Amino acid sequence: MVASTSPLNVDIGDYILNDCVPAKRLELNLEICYDSTEKITTCAQPAQMRFANVKYPFARIGAAPTSVAITNSQVVVKADPQTDTKHVVELTLQLDPDAAFSYEPGDTIAILPHNENKVVDALLQRLHLSGQADDVCHIKLASKLVKKSAKLPEHIPNSSSVREIFTHCLSLNGILKKQFLSSLAEYTTDERERGFLNSLSSKQGTSFYNELILERGLGFLDLMQICGICQPSLALLVEHLPRLLPRPYSIANSPSCEGGLKIIYSILPVNPGVATSMLESKSQQRESKIFIYPRLSNAFRYTTEDLNKNQILIAIGTGLAPFLGFLEHKEFHNRQANVGKTWLYVGARTAQAVLKRDQLLAWQESSSPLVLQRLRMCYSRGDSPTYVQQLLEEDAEELVELILEPETVLYVCADGAKISQSIGQALSKCLQKVLHLDETQSAERLKELRQQGKYREDIWL
Repeated sequence: MVASTSPLNVDIGDYILNDCVPAKRLELNLEICYDSTEKITTCAQPAQMRFANVKYPFARIGAAPTSVAITNSQVVVKADPQTDTKHVVELTLQLDPDAAFSYEPGDTIAILPHNENKVVDALLQRLHLSGQADDVCHIKLASKLVKKSAKLPEHIPNSSSVREIFTHCLSLNGILKKQFLSSLAEYTTDERERGFLNSLSSKQGTSFYNELILERGLGFLDLMQICGICQPSLALLVEHLPRLLPRPYSIANSPSCEGGLKIIYSILPVNPGVATSMLESKSQQRESKIFIYPRLSNAFRYTTEDLNKNQILIAIGTGLAPFLGFLEHKEFHNRQANVGKTWLYVGARTAQAVLKRDQLLAWQESSSPLVLQRLRMCYSRGDSPTYVQQLLEEDAEELVELILEPETVLYVCADGAKISQSIGQALSKCLQKVLHLDETQSAERLKELRQQGKYREDIWL
């Protein structure tokens, strides 16, 4: 048989081990029963919200998702493939004036995403479920439980439809566990597919798993393309695919200014995320709405009580979003006495990729009094790439002097995998240089700053 190559350029023949022990397979504790006499029509409310006991991650006490209208959509950065610059959009959301929804700059909201209709339709067709996609289906525990502590999933209504489940409840692109991959092997009659899935789940095939799942990010939908014969049961997917979780976004404006709540998102040109794909689609529709809820507040915020404090703001890419709210808040209250200094360091791919660059320059140059006392921007693309870490070290003397003032707070908003760590290392070098500390001592000083609430981070992975 001639090896075929999938649309994702994965030849499964390259990932089959003859002698391997697949991961332990998952047993089923759920059953799905259909009622073809009753249909579930499309509902504006996400299916998860119909389950009374569903928990929303990091939701404020008593907060529940509420529907808000998208009143404006503005492109703030245009995509540029040559510099790998992403398409960035600012959305304005209209809050219900009667809703108990207060916020401060630096707070976050969570958005309930849903999988795209075309993706769901393709999956229904792929699994031969289109004919019963809108039939009412009931989820119940199996009569013979393998796991005595088994529970019904709390994010799926007991009475739903396959379309609702695939649209609102299950993550179709999350990281797949080895046990699930091993279980999928039981649902294909193709020997090559079975060998591929068994190898991918085995200890001997760890390098395959790392390459395809962890590095290349192949998810369930990808595997359904690669393994065209595999037909998993709905019960397996309901029980073992992860929940489609709410997506957090920083608030990008001050509550003191009218106009609605603003968020900023960027969208990848290839394989965009579920939430950003949904927002991109809805931002182009008239009178579209989304469901959001306020997340628990933490120390990463700038309130009227903080106006007398100095701020050192360090942002990379869309990490600038919450700081736009900080600066707008400061501008609104800037006439009152004892407003602190603000320094802003921004790293982006190009000058055109800096969010609201013209507004930042205006805050530095034309406000009276100035909102920004120092604005330092650098760009990682071009003939002379420069990074924020270099700017921090160039300003080491003045920077450390300002950090050590009692009323100074340093904020960092960046990727937590590498960039925030390298920013911390740059700050450590600044302390070493100015205060004549060794590496251990400077690390201890940074730890103390964090404990004192003078070094605050908002990082994502």
